Amino acid sequence: MKKIYALLTSAMVAVLLVGCAKIHDFGDINKSPNSPSTPYTNYMFTQSQRYFYYFITGNATNAYDPWQQQWNGYLAECKNNQYGPLGTTTNYSGGNTMYLTPLKNLHYIIEMNEDPEQKDLPNVAVLGTSANQIAAAKTLMGFYFMTLSDIYGPIVVSEAFKGSSDDNWYPKYDSQKEVYDFIDSSLSDAYGQFDESGTLDGTADASFGGDIAKWKKFNASLRMLAAIKLCDVDAATGKARFSKAYSQGGMTATEDGLFHKHDDLNWNMMYYWCNPDYAGAGFGMAPNMYIVDQMKEFKDPRMFKYFDIEGYKGPRDPEVFPRDSYESFYGVPFGLESNTAVNAWTTVCCSINSNMIAMDATLPVITTARVLFTEAEAAVRGWISADAKTLYEAGIKSSFEQWGAEGADAYIASPEVAYNASKGLEQIAIQRWVAGYLSDGIEAWSDWRRLDIPKMFVGPEAVTQGNKHFPYRLAFYSGHDPELNTENYTAALKDLRGDGDNVNSRVWWDVNPNTEGVIPADKCVPPTF
Repeated sequence: MKKIYALLTSAMVAVLLVGCAKIHDFGDINKSPNSPSTPYTNYMFTQSQRYFYYFITGNATNAYDPWQQQWNGYLAECKNNQYGPLGTTTNYSGGNTMYLTPLKNLHYIIEMNEDPEQKDLPNVAVLGTSANQIAAAKTLMGFYFMTLSDIYGPIVVSEAFKGSSDDNWYPKYDSQKEVYDFIDSSLSDAYGQFDESGTLDGTADASFGGDIAKWKKFNASLRMLAAIKLCDVDAATGKARFSKAYSQGGMTATEDGLFHKHDDLNWNMMYYWCNPDYAGAGFGMAPNMYIVDQMKEFKDPRMFKYFDIEGYKGPRDPEVFPRDSYESFYGVPFGLESNTAVNAWTTVCCSINSNMIAMDATLPVITTARVLFTEAEAAVRGWISADAKTLYEAGIKSSFEQWGAEGADAYIASPEVAYNASKGLEQIAIQRWVAGYLSDGIEAWSDWRRLDIPKMFVGPEAVTQGNKHFPYRLAFYSGHDPELNTENYTAALKDLRGDGDNVNSRVWWDVNPNTEGVIPADKCVPPTF
């Protein structure tokens, strides 16, 4: 991450939501006439949950480049071919922000609750009993660390937030294996700390409303999502971790999922660049050809919940585009050769469902459907004693319920979808991918990287620019890192599978090459009517 060692240092003294965190007494220098100097755990906890949207569709710093939903076959550009060539996105500033705000908040919550002199103070106890505060903070930290590591590879974990306390201005970057070891250990500890007889302020808890039972399910689910990624690098460890978490119980009901509600303080970025009600909208993104074509092939009723038939050029002729026909929907190829080629698709492409691009839309972060499909994969691998078919069908039903779609039973019974053990892993991966549309984007991207399912290619302009596939990771070191933190920078690069800090290198758990190729020419031209 850009200047991450400096950021981790400043994280100990930078202004938080509630001003300078008074963890140590610096006298008058720590007082501001404009902001309070006492950190309140309830505000800090709420603020730490506001950053989920960085992993869904992006933030203001990359509003026009929602790579989280492009590199998994969900979205493509329909106005300008700015990001289709895949030559502009080299790093992700959101990683810096994660350390400066949500992770720092969670670190402070744990630190204050583990300090006998602070844990009973009103500003600390306001969030709930100490055990639940610590467990929930550790669980969210596990989610953030796992996702950041899946984006970058090696990240700072063990030496994070030690700048001022230990005079460590140049922290090491933990290998992804070390990060994953830490995640499982920390999350396991947190699971045991949750106390259902205790409290967690439901108003401050924007994720689960203070429901400790749901927190425990989320915690176990995170461990399963992390463990499954070890299938090709350390299957024995992955199996042991997964089976333990599964036995403790992950998400089962659709409402167990983690959802994020946008508001006027953190807009849904799809409103910013897709909604015609917003004067500055760029109308920049449309559903990708891959997700639309897959749902057309399956005659998937969720299509009418995911997409709107009305395009960005206004109402469509119902004689040409019948509202109840799957064949009326068209997605846009990613990475075409020019703006003209991209714009040609706006006359026929469908658009993102209006409910998903509302400024205050509630969008999924980690869904119950994803967890059930992942359990189905574990069953296929022999990691748990469970019926893969039952879990597969439960995942589909949960997704239908989540989006308010009807016809799940008929869909499951259709020849294209009915579970077939001989191709179970592929079916599970495809249905998990379909269910993840505009929600848990990083997880869907991770599934594609490790399984190469579905087969997805980029457009001709991306290939012309030397990019023959979607990125495998994001670069995260700035030009200052080799100069100022040389030893740790060099060590971190050794953890990557590839030729250095770039989007073509792979993270530790990603060992299977993805199929490379270009979208066929006839698929790059929109149909005419």
